[in-house]
Amino acid sequence: MRVILREAAYADLEHIFAWIAKDNPTAASRVITEIFESIERLEIVPEIGRRGKVRNTREWIVRGLPYIVVYTIDAEKHLVIILGVVHAARNR
Repeated sequence: MRVILREAAYADLEHIFAWIAKDNPTAASRVITEIFESIERLEIVPEIGRRGKVRNTREWIVRGLPYIVVYTIDAEKHLVIILGVVHAARNR
């Protein structure tokens, strides 16, 4: 399957980077890289995430980080659509 990111997901990633980069730009880059590597796994096994809190969504926890990738699967179009990336402590 092909993975695409919605604008909201890109905005989430920009916010995550900016927040971490205030104190440590190198760590911010590593975190974003880890998130993207985690998202890439969804190309191979899109069903790997748990059912999401919102209907028709799934959630994939980024290993070793407090972030959750929220996505949906469009089986007809062979797409994994990343809707957002949220901090696990954030009230969703």
